[in-house]
Amino acid sequence: MTNVRKFKYLGFILLLVLSFVLIGCKDPDDDEKKYTVDDLDTKYTDEFKLETTFANRTFLQHGIEEVSLLRSVDGDTTHFTDKNKNTIKLRYLGVNTPESTGRIAPWGKQASVFVKNKLENAYSIVIEAEKVGNPPETDTTGDRYLGYVWYKPTADSEYRLLNLEIIENCFSFFSGDSGNLKYGDVMREAYIDKAKMGLRVFGEKDPNYDYDTTVNEITIAELRNDYASFSTGTKLKVTVRVVRLVGNSLYVEDIEDTTDEDTGITSRSGIFVYHSFVSGVGSFKPGDIIQFECQASDDEVYGKQLVNPSKLRLIESNTDYTIHEIDNSVTSLKDYEGFVVKVRNFEVTGKSSTNENGAFTIFGKMENGSELQIRVDADVTPKVTDSYVVVGQKYDVIGGVSLYVNPFENNKVYYQIKLGNLAHDGIKDFIKVNE
Repeated sequence: MTNVRKFKYLGFILLLVLSFVLIGCKDPDDDEKKYTVDDLDTKYTDEFKLETTFANRTFLQHGIEEVSLLRSVDGDTTHFTDKNKNTIKLRYLGVNTPESTGRIAPWGKQASVFVKNKLENAYSIVIEAEKVGNPPETDTTGDRYLGYVWYKPTADSEYRLLNLEIIENCFSFFSGDSGNLKYGDVMREAYIDKAKMGLRVFGEKDPNYDYDTTVNEITIAELRNDYASFSTGTKLKVTVRVVRLVGNSLYVEDIEDTTDEDTGITSRSGIFVYHSFVSGVGSFKPGDIIQFECQASDDEVYGKQLVNPSKLRLIESNTDYTIHEIDNSVTSLKDYEGFVVKVRNFEVTGKSSTNENGAFTIFGKMENGSELQIRVDADVTPKVTDSYVVVGQKYDVIGGVSLYVNPFENNKVYYQIKLGNLAHDGIKDFIKVNE
């Protein structure tokens, strides 16, 4: 046997021996194991402890504080209230759950529900910045603080790091650099461990999401008649008429009238289109007929709306649109959600202070005495000025109707008017009576 053949033979024997060793060390069930959510545990969260004191500290000044839940927005953003009644919008560090608001993505709704349930049932909640002892940093929007959320399920339990628990429940990858986040090492370790299971965002199909890539061309009336069937990520295509602009968002209506089979009323169905930070949405004007693709969202705070618009195209301009005049028999605008309406002789009884972004609410009553509030959003431009809104004065108001569940009032439900941009056809949408 030559030296070359001898080395090849010895190499083959060594490779064979190594293969047997590896097979002997490997769990024979690894390749066949099919994990389910019943196999999930939270061993990393169970063992991890909050070691930083928060007594006599505030989040805005010191980067840590015990707070109250105001509103759970989605899987990685929550609004809290501190002891001084400040609203703190917090974006979770180290996680990035699928979208469930401006866009509908697989596992987004489930991630949002998971976080909401943990916080709504918590005995205590503490939020913590990356660096305690300093004011917290904000994200790229400048509107949300960055931090960690700790919660106690019961009075006698330990605080649990929700950021970490989200990863352990396979609702998010680890998002970030473990070297730059103080809890990054344990979050990355949990991510590597859970990703191997292939559950939820790590490879499992969301049973409540529509993966069909077919684009469904639909009217708003058809959508509203079977909304639940289209609000799970279904791709939609609509051709609609713009009625009003609210910042860069739109109130739109169907092109043709539709007869409601239950009421017999014939009208053009309407809905709110949230811009979802897509450019170009706010470039249209009332009367424009446009076409675009989107998704349908049924938000528990803001109601039914179209989100994630794309492929926007102008079809026609300067067409007639519908403004629904509200008569004195109407005591609630619930049946007008998504429509643009006109309310005559709205009397102002009060107004909120303007927040840091320029948004405020006008309180008042309709001519029949029913309560009504008018919302002026931050991105509306031009917008009515605070000085123009006078308590005791009556106004004729035109705007889109939207649902609003107010977390500051124990989730009281309002059907309010969103006052749009005071430009183009909307320039006289909030006018003093007899002016």
